[in-house]
Amino acid sequence: MDEAAMSAKLQHVSTVRMNADERRNQLLDILCDVVLSEGFAAVSIDRIAREANIARTVIYSHFGNLDGMLDALVDRTADRALAQVRSVVPDFPITQPPGVVLEDAVGTFVEVVRADPVTWRIALLPADGAPAQLRERLTAAREAIQTLLAPLVEWGIEALGLRDRDLDIELVSRSIVLLGEDGARLTLTDPDRYPPARLRAFAGSLVHFIS
Repeated sequence: MDEAAMSAKLQHVSTVRMNADERRNQLLDILCDVVLSEGFAAVSIDRIAREANIARTVIYSHFGNLDGMLDALVDRTADRALAQVRSVVPDFPITQPPGVVLEDAVGTFVEVVRADPVTWRIALLPADGAPAQLRERLTAAREAIQTLLAPLVEWGIEALGLRDRDLDIELVSRSIVLLGEDGARLTLTDPDRYPPARLRAFAGSLVHFIS
């Protein structure tokens, strides 16, 4: 969205009465728009206040300062990404074979990414000047996802009869996370070439190849 269009849209939104959570999220949405279109270097309290058509004091009351606002964006991005990943990881007991489980999880994950491109662009395609806390928080989220996947990986290895291959569960979990991130980047940057169906089919083929 170009600056003129974004300003026109937010001119209307800013006149609507909001509660604290709604205003906070509106301001973070504006911050996302600026970051994705111009990079973190373009961000300032003045810029966000101007785009939201509000006084600077409103932003200070919600976030304290610009660093506080950036911290809030980092937290929201990491929390949303982690929650969305958790939503596609199946619970035990699992009745489907590993190939089907992975296909379904990958297909659903890609659809989730495409439904919330702002969160995933911030997370996986960080703009120039991204703050260190973004990288640190996303690294922690990645580790949490690996821990979440480890029991599923162990179950899959057992179900496929691969226990005798002495596969490293931690490294397999890490590889799945990295492949998932790469698939998300592909579908964000070239959605026509990398639709959910293609990535889903690849996941199934990969399980078939390993087994």
